[in-house]
This record gives sequence, C-alpha cells and structure tokens, in this order.
Amino acid sequence: MKGTVLITGGAGFIGSHLASDLLRAGYHVRVLDSLIPQVHGVRAERPAYLHKDAELVVGDVRNTEIVDKALAGVDAVYHFVALVGVGQSMYQVAEYTSVNNLGTAVLLERLVKHRVSKLIVASSMSVYGEGRYVTEEGEPYDHASRSTTQLKSRLGDDDARWFRSSARRHA
Repeated sequence: MKGTVLITGGAGFIGSHLASDLLRAGYHVRVLDSLIPQVHGVRAERPAYLHKDAELVVGDVRNTEIVDKALAGVDAVYHFVALVGVGQSMYQVAEYTSVNNLGTAVLLERLVKHRVSKLIVASSMSVYGEGRYVTEEGEPYDHASRSTTQLKSRLGDDDARWFRSSARRHA
C-alpha cells in the first residue's frame, strides 16, 4: 500500500474517476462527500460508479468533526468539494459561498492539525476561463475567447470553428 489519499467531493464525476485510478495505483482511497440530492438523488446512497474499494465518509466539509474523521491517517488530499449548478449559485448565494469557501477554509484549518505531504486543489474553467488551445499547426494559442452568444449556444464545446475564427481575429 502506497499510502492513504482523501478525495473531498470524491463521489462526483472527477473524484470518482480519480479514486479508481489511485486504487489501481496501489493507494488506499477515502472519499468525503455529502451526497447532495441534486447530484446523487434523494436517497443519498453510495453511487454504483464509485469503486467498491473506496472508503466512503458521508458528511459536510464544513463539519470539523467529519473532516477530522476523514483526515485521520491521510497522506495526501485532493480537494474537489464544490456545489454544482451555475443557475442555483445565482439565487442560493449564501449556501454556495458557504460550502465552496467556508468548506475549503475548514479543511485548511484542520490540515494544521492533520499534516499531509500534499494538497491538490482543483476548480473548473468557470473560474479559470477558456484556457490555452493549440492551432491546427500545433502552436499554442492563448487568446481564444467566445462571445456571450457563442457561450449560450454552446458553440465551441465540441466544434473548433469558433476557435479558428478567434485565432484569425487575433493574428
């Protein structure tokens, strides 16, 4: 066994895939997840897609007792907890801010007591923006952007036409 890794939000899409990869690599994996109904349904049961060997701790990342339990004996943490749903975040501002910001603060405070060798914090392109792309010639390109109309129509999600037009505008 290579060590114990905690994945907060580990019953989500990215966390569950990471859990499987880490288990295959020989790590013990513990998952902390609140199993919110929006993602996991009203019954809040262990998702079938979460690897059977991943240890699941059900609880809220804002709860210091739950976080202490989840951190016990952990060597590294992947912090993926975040409420999802851009629409809801516009009218449930206090809840989203509490889970996403206060939850991270609670985890960081508890890490003072439970030292780990590595902390990996992730977010989404909602925070970082469009990112870096590669042109058809294989050159990196940092200036790609989509208009509000393109974003709303999802143009560019699976179609490089918007990128080529953006690259021509900035050439």
